[in-house]
Amino acid sequence: MQLPEDIWKRRLESEHNEMTRSGIRFEANSEYTEYTLSLQGEGYAKEGETVKPRLQHAVLVEIRRTYPYPGGVNAYWLTPIFHPNIRREDGAVCIQLVNAWSETQNLVSLIGGLKQLLENPNPQSPLNEDAARYFLEHPNLAQHKPKGPRIVKL
Repeated sequence: MQLPEDIWKRRLESEHNEMTRSGIRFEANSEYTEYTLSLQGEGYAKEGETVKPRLQHAVLVEIRRTYPYPGGVNAYWLTPIFHPNIRREDGAVCIQLVNAWSETQNLVSLIGGLKQLLENPNPQSPLNEDAARYFLEHPNLAQHKPKGPRIVKL
């Protein structure tokens, strides 16, 4: 399923304008089909056998021609990350997050979902088995407790 070309391009422009207004740090290609994001959030990186906190992250979001329908968005972590729901080999983000996409969502909501995924790893549904085992053995890392009510818009 695809939108007609002119409607798809207007949607890409609209998404870019919303990203600009959002305050999210990013760079985009001239077609607005690739975004490199700078995210801040509590995550982890593994150096040798040591797992260390990492607060700065770079993520690539690709918008495919099937956008805004499910399967039209891919997300890849560019900075090293040790996370059960992010594939170690290529940084691919848990397929459930990007497959749950609907045409009523937008890039800003996807980025909110990426940050939520970063800060709330799910070792029960892993793309990285090594990280899943580590998080199961260290449950305090996988269970970030919010200090108050937390509303997440996806």
